[in-house]
Amino acid sequence: MNEADEVDALNATPEDDQQSFDKSLEDPSHANDFEEVEEPNVNYGADLETLKGWISTIDEFKNYINGEQGSVLGKLKAEAKVGTLFDDISDATKAEILDIAERLASLNEQLNNLYTEKHK
Repeated sequence: MNEADEVDALNATPEDDQQSFDKSLEDPSHANDFEEVEEPNVNYGADLETLKGWISTIDEFKNYINGEQGSVLGKLKAEAKVGTLFDDISDATKAEILDIAERLASLNEQLNNLYTEKHK
């Protein structure tokens, strides 16, 4: 098929589409030359365990930042006395740390939901 014989898209038939596709390929030169692509091995159980590990790690870090005992925010609040290492940390910085803890909690909730959905 030369340029004069080309069919516009509205009048194209499946054969025209196949020829157009074949011509658009640099290598291989025909659609039939494509190799079969094997799907990767999926280990659903291992993926669930990975997700569970993420959830656990984020929980630990979230508690480290915003927990009850010995947390980052607890330390900043309790030891922000004049003359201490933490006395000049601004309220904005503390708010930023709290925001990060809240975002981690939100992320973990989303991951928990995904785990629950996929673990059925």
